[in-house]
Parts: sequence; C-alpha cells; structure tokens
Amino acid sequence: MKKITLIIFSLFSLVSFSQDTTFWEYAKDFEINQSGSIHRDWGSETVTYLGTVSWKSPSGKTLQIRIITSYQKITQANGFNDRSLLALVKVNHGLIKTYDMVKRQNLPLKAHDDVLIYSVNGLEVASELPPKFGERFCVDGLTCFSEIDL
Repeated sequence: MKKITLIIFSLFSLVSFSQDTTFWEYAKDFEINQSGSIHRDWGSETVTYLGTVSWKSPSGKTLQIRIITSYQKITQANGFNDRSLLALVKVNHGLIKTYDMVKRQNLPLKAHDDVLIYSVNGLEVASELPPKFGERFCVDGLTCFSEIDL
C-alpha cells in the first residue's frame, strides 16, 4: 500500500511540476531541433528548441541566445484557440523576451548561421535577430510581432 501511495504522490508531483514549468525551462536540456509536448490544465503545447544564435548587442558584446518556440493549443478559452510564441533565452536559461507570433506559420523553422529561417509564401527566408530587443520583433518578409508577458 505504501508503494502505491508513493507512486501516486510521485505522479502528482510530476504533473504539478509540468504545470508550473515555463516552456523555455522545459526545453533547457533539449538537443537542436528537438520537440516535446507539455499537457496543461488549459490544453497542451508543443515546444521546440531550434538552436543557438550569436547576437551582437548595441554595446558590442556578443551573446549566445537560445531560440525556443511554443505552439499552444488552448482548449479552455473563449475566443482564440491557439497561440504561437517565440522565446529568446540566455544560455543560463534566463528569459530575455517572449514574442507572440500570432499563428503557427509565423514561427521560425530553424536557426542556421546566426539567422532564423522562416517559411514565407512557401519559400525559406532568413531573418536576423533585431539589433535591439524591444516591444516589437520584426521579421523580414513577414511583419512585426508584439512582446508578450507570460
């Protein structure tokens, strides 16, 4: 009986951990292009780690930035039923910024040679990270997207 109780407690601990874990924390041990799913109270999300790009700050410092995407299927919401997010994360897993990319088709497909690759009208388009991370994140060939606080 103690063994069953311990197993049930362990499962509840794992579920509550995944509910509190942000998607960029969830992907901290992922390999490049690895995806995983998180089941939440509000639905589920598919998280993908695209890789790391080098970015030069306005002060001239070069930083390594992890690129992580999340496609969220929201099943308990009125109105929008999904959300597509892009997280720019430090190599120590601290969040820099998160942007609402509006729809799944706007998420980058991969990170390659320090640029993000997007699909625009069926063609692969390379877009550099902006020179400064602000409230808007603009993608060559698409549009600008707003920062989102989670």
